[in-house]
Amino acid sequence: MTSNDKLLAILNRQIEIEKRTLNTLIKAEESFRETAVRLVCMELRLDTWKHVKFLEGMIEMLTTAPCDTWSAKIQRYVDRVKLERMIDSLVQEEDMMADLYGEALAEIQDPIAELLLLHLKDTEERHSQDLKEIMRIIRTAPLQSVKAEKGSDIVCED
Repeated sequence: MTSNDKLLAILNRQIEIEKRTLNTLIKAEESFRETAVRLVCMELRLDTWKHVKFLEGMIEMLTTAPCDTWSAKIQRYVDRVKLERMIDSLVQEEDMMADLYGEALAEIQDPIAELLLLHLKDTEERHSQDLKEIMRIIRTAPLQSVKAEKGSDIVCED
């Protein structure tokens, strides 16, 4: 078994676990009546669903071959320019949302609501930093993998 095969097996196992967790969270969210508890379940459910989709995308990225090197390079360049523009805008939005959560936290009295809002504020701040780091890494990655066989290569439509 190659290193890539091991990685794919691990990712597939993780997807199985995430999907099992997702089903548990869906049932739990439907069974709770208290709003704060449902909100926590919803947060966990959406995060778990995101993990499933992310892992499925990772497997696709690691196993899909490009149509041709030139088309792949051009498409990757175009996608990176579009992504950078979008991320710049999203970082501004994330920062604005974090500021608004900060304002709301200054006014809140309920300890459970305060904890939930603090979690959201921390998440927005982390998103802003993560987006900046993702863009930094993508900017420095080559436009085409060395072998141009798989990875984040572009697959052209038929």
